[in-house]
Amino acid sequence: MAALDAGPVRAVPEISSGPGEPPRTTVQVDADERVFPGHYPGFPIFPGVCVVEQVRRSALATVPDQAGKVIVRAIESTRFLSPVFPGDRLTVELKWSPRGGAWRCEAVASTGRGRAATVRLRLVAATEEPGPATEAEAGGAPRPGTGTGTGVGALTIGQIKKVLPHRYPMLLVDRVDELVPAERLTAVKAVTCNEPWYQDLGEEAGDEGHAYPQALLVESWCQAAGVLAAWDRPNPDVLSGQVMLFGSISDVVLRRPVLPGEVLEHRVRLVRALSDTVIFEGECLSAGEIVMEVGRVVMAMRPAGELTGALPAAPAAVAAGAHQG
Repeated sequence: MAALDAGPVRAVPEISSGPGEPPRTTVQVDADERVFPGHYPGFPIFPGVCVVEQVRRSALATVPDQAGKVIVRAIESTRFLSPVFPGDRLTVELKWSPRGGAWRCEAVASTGRGRAATVRLRLVAATEEPGPATEAEAGGAPRPGTGTGTGVGALTIGQIKKVLPHRYPMLLVDRVDELVPAERLTAVKAVTCNEPWYQDLGEEAGDEGHAYPQALLVESWCQAAGVLAAWDRPNPDVLSGQVMLFGSISDVVLRRPVLPGEVLEHRVRLVRALSDTVIFEGECLSAGEIVMEVGRVVMAMRPAGELTGALPAAPAAVAAGAHQG
């Protein structure tokens, strides 16, 4: 059966709770998921945004009857606690509660090694309109070419690949228009219907089905932030040195769907840098309209050896297969 919407992962969570029990889903993280070849090639880690995506799918599969048809309007908070690897079985436990005309879904995602992430989503009626938002509402963000720092100019895709370890199909930044080290960055991502996330859509999928996956919209913005974070200490080889990981994401508001043909402008501002941890905020615009607001993203640099030591021993063959291609 063809998918009705686009998504970065193929596996679909299955409801595993019984009648009268709190909602719970499970899903197998297979090594052949299409995100693995391009997300830290040679060192397969299930992207944090894909964990959030599986929580989103789990939430939509367990919506309370009284809520009706809902959509995710905001990622209120996410905290990443441990990595997820190929071969893991992800369990998502959910708790629903009404919140002022909307619904809050709190989730804990776990593997056999313990908690992997906690996620809190805000969902609203599918018919609710978020209201227009323009560039003037972008939180006082400085326009490209303004500010106190000295920029390094535009970066091409070749230069971006010298900073970020991501590769096809998970390299989601096409160009950097402005980079002021330790201050701000403006980057561009063009959305096209030829991206692999759309290949499973059936002919009946309309515009709603072609909405760019919310998880990848967040991932693309965070990769732009990653360029700013790693500009002065690039490490495209994740098998050595420091690896960039999500620490937490909060107050992300998804204002409207993004469709193929749109050119996104990611605006990233560095709020604080503390040793090996950096904090960002910003927004994503399309043709001057805000499509996503990012309240806070925390990224941390961790030694590669510390993470490889956490790789589960049993699925070693599975992990090896994940970095083919």
